[in-house]
Amino acid sequence: MLVLIFLVLLLLLVQVSLPGRLLTEQVGVDAQVGPRDDLPEPSRDLARSRRALGNLQETLPVFLTLAILSIVLDEQGWLSLAGAGLFLVARVAHAYCYMRGLSPWRSISFLAALVGMLLMVIPLVPHIWR
Repeated sequence: MLVLIFLVLLLLLVQVSLPGRLLTEQVGVDAQVGPRDDLPEPSRDLARSRRALGNLQETLPVFLTLAILSIVLDEQGWLSLAGAGLFLVARVAHAYCYMRGLSPWRSISFLAALVGMLLMVIPLVPHIWR
């Protein structure tokens, strides 16, 4: 589970760095390192990368909470690991589909990530009554 957590955090780092790189491509290094007061409207790719990052940031706390609970409660069985793996693969696919504008694949990959988190929840449910 720890490896999957680190891989998801690596995905976060990649997605965090993408908008900055795209902004630099759009406005140049001088404008990027300056005060950014008069930036133009973001390009399509820059806007998409920002939205994709925001979407990941919305689901990341839930994933991390479930992953840490699975470690703490010693529920790192195949279902939890499969769910975390599905979350990672689906989030990578979601970022790719978001950047390429692939509908309905973006929505399908988002739903797959949610299913992955649901799989992570199932082994934790019995701990509610302990």
